Amino acid sequence: MKPKIEDGMTQSAIWLPRELRERLKRAGGERGMGEEIRRRLKASFDAEEAPDNPKTRELLDAISFAAEQTAFYYGDWSQDPFSFGVLKRCVDFLLKDLMPKGEPVPKPNSNGVADLIFADDTLPEPVSQLIVRSWISERAKRQLADRQRG
Repeated sequence: MKPKIEDGMTQSAIWLPRELRERLKRAGGERGMGEEIRRRLKASFDAEEAPDNPKTRELLDAISFAAEQTAFYYGDWSQDPFSFGVLKRCVDFLLKDLMPKGEPVPKPNSNGVADLIFADDTLPEPVSQLIVRSWISERAKRQLADRQRG
């Protein structure tokens, strides 16, 4: 079968075990099995894009471990306030353990962007707030784009 190219998409045919096909069909629901397969494939590739910094990878692995352990003992952190509190403290402890020695003094990268956005004598909290707000904004844009596609 020759693949069909339409709107930047290419059609392909794959053989699936019947049980897996049924699971994908159920998981896809109204969106459909094809959309569920695309979503899961994209998620698997996204997961492979680990940060270059080994300490960042270590921290993400540790947070993932802490989230799984929290869920095992108390349930999903995103659904339960107590579980959320447990995970939050885990992350605090992890960051404290990984914190470099010395005082938190701003040392902007040579690209000059931090100098344009922040004052020379800024504290970590306003920088953190801006970074997290940027992430929240980007997440909202991705969610809107996903809703518009699906």
